[in-house]
Amino acid sequence: MSKKIIEENLEMLEELIRTAASNLVGEDETMAFLQNKDLRDRLYGKFPECYVSLKRMGRIGRDSSKYMLPVCNRAGITDPKVIGISIKVIQKLMSDSSGMYDVNDLKTILSKLERKQNVYSKDIPKPPNQAGRKALVTRMFNNVKNHLQSTRN
Repeated sequence: MSKKIIEENLEMLEELIRTAASNLVGEDETMAFLQNKDLRDRLYGKFPECYVSLKRMGRIGRDSSKYMLPVCNRAGITDPKVIGISIKVIQKLMSDSSGMYDVNDLKTILSKLERKQNVYSKDIPKPPNQAGRKALVTRMFNNVKNHLQSTRN
């Protein structure tokens, strides 16, 4: 197999796994872990790429602590529902004018989250080789149909 076909198959498999896993995990399980601090800390240790950090402005020490916005569900799978919650939190922080967070950082994080939301909320596209096979089969059926019609006349 060529490298291109293998990459296409892996992309298709990854999308199928992502959608199947997100359908298996219930919405209660998706959102409940956000309230449990210990579970969030464990998941951050296990899946650090599933969180976007948000730093507070202020002096070094307690005021400059970091907050984590989740991007994945508790299974470590990027979930558009969880990304939507993080987007709502960022929008709420942007509307709050307390000055605790840098507006430019919030806008940057919001644009990153919106890009991820656009990517992961789309349906699974058919790979080109499957579409080509379908076109070939359709063409063959049309040829058979045309042949049968010409023999009837």
